[in-house]
Amino acid sequence: MSENQLYFAPMEGITGSIYRRAHHRIFGGVDRYYAPFIFTNPKGKISKKDLLEIAPEYNEGCRVVPQLLSNCAEDFIATAHTLKGMGYDEVNLNLGCPSSTVASKGRGSGFLGEKEALKAFLADIFDKTDMKISLKTRIGLNRADEFDDILDIYQAFPVEMLIVHPRIRMDYYSGKPDMEAFEKASARMPFPVCYNGDIFTAAAYGRVSEKYSDIRHWMIGRGLLSNPALCREIRGGDCASREELADYYHTMRDEYEVRLQGNKKVVFLMKEFWHYISWILSEEDRQEIDVLMHLRDGAEFFRKAKEIAANCTVVKGQGFHSEMEVHKF
Repeated sequence: MSENQLYFAPMEGITGSIYRRAHHRIFGGVDRYYAPFIFTNPKGKISKKDLLEIAPEYNEGCRVVPQLLSNCAEDFIATAHTLKGMGYDEVNLNLGCPSSTVASKGRGSGFLGEKEALKAFLADIFDKTDMKISLKTRIGLNRADEFDDILDIYQAFPVEMLIVHPRIRMDYYSGKPDMEAFEKASARMPFPVCYNGDIFTAAAYGRVSEKYSDIRHWMIGRGLLSNPALCREIRGGDCASREELADYYHTMRDEYEVRLQGNKKVVFLMKEFWHYISWILSEEDRQEIDVLMHLRDGAEFFRKAKEIAANCTVVKGQGFHSEMEVHKF
């Protein structure tokens, strides 16, 4: 039996090239990093900002799959061609983003509500794109019963892999994943299906991977943001150490300061970093991080963050959760 493949989900504004490189060097354990989406255009031109995230020289050592956000086949094909020229052999289509600003324009999960247009789009890109194409999807726009018709569409194409986040667009990240919908995809699709959603601890992964033992592909997002050693733990390795977390923090802070050249944006990114990491730390550390979140002065923030990084205590077995009901698969 082959080992399951573990993938880092694309998280817009967070898991860029600096984040991926730091994670890969310090923790590893991820078989592929799916990059946050980039927009397509008719000329296939990729912006300087996106090149800093997607160009191979900024992702050294990481197996990266670029993701495109598009509802125009011509634009998708042109941008995919540019990515192929950069050395990529696979591109992922975002059919899952629930953001109102994206979905309202018929892109991301919003495209799921335009089934005939989606079918024509897929026919065009699979016919004219000389690359492997994987899809990352929600199960519907407004209702879970939309998924049967959506699967009928997907089934007709040579999809490299279907990554299913079993929530509808209107759920965003609340409630429980719809495992019945995921089971439909797993049973019906003639190509590999990947599960994505609410794997926050090694124990949770163990339960769901045992229940769905035929699934070989697993994608993790918020679970890895809060516990960067999660894939290592899943494979029997150690939890994150204080020294690794300190290295992780300082590496990203230093690289963001060079790239962004301004404390304000770096402070924002590092607050997001500590928000997620706090879930695997002691209660005392979480109280200190709460204080950190309210600091506005950059110098004061970095002094406090350095102190937390040097003294924090990792609690093995903890992981991300939120106001939603934490469930067991």
